Amino acid sequence: MITPTVDFEALRSELRATLRHGARARSLLDRMALVDLLNPAKPSEEAPPDAQRALEAARLVADTVDALDPPIDRIMSIMLCLAPGTAGMTLSARRRRAADLVDIQPVTFRTEERYEQAFVTELALALYGRLTGCT
Repeated sequence: MITPTVDFEALRSELRATLRHGARARSLLDRMALVDLLNPAKPSEEAPPDAQRALEAARLVADTVDALDPPIDRIMSIMLCLAPGTAGMTLSARRRRAADLVDIQPVTFRTEERYEQAFVTELALALYGRLTGCT
């Protein structure tokens, strides 16, 4: 999937916002900003419905997370509610679980740039590469 002109900073910002509710298709359908970046609506009569676009965007995010290096793949899977058992968890609970993987406190995970912020940036770069064909 090559998307014309993807704004990297907008993509990273939307990924940060998506941490709150996760990147499963149902959550993306309720908040379409990330879907619009990853899978923009086409101005035609044959444009896919929002539900299909959300499913495709969720699959792109999940596939990209799976392709990240460990432990970032597992951490982002947890943070975006993609890992089994994380769908109903609060962001705080997911941060605790993710912080445990790198043996740090959740507050350190959230506030130090080399953890949560860096992992979101890593995913944003991977998505950006896939969207622009620069992989």
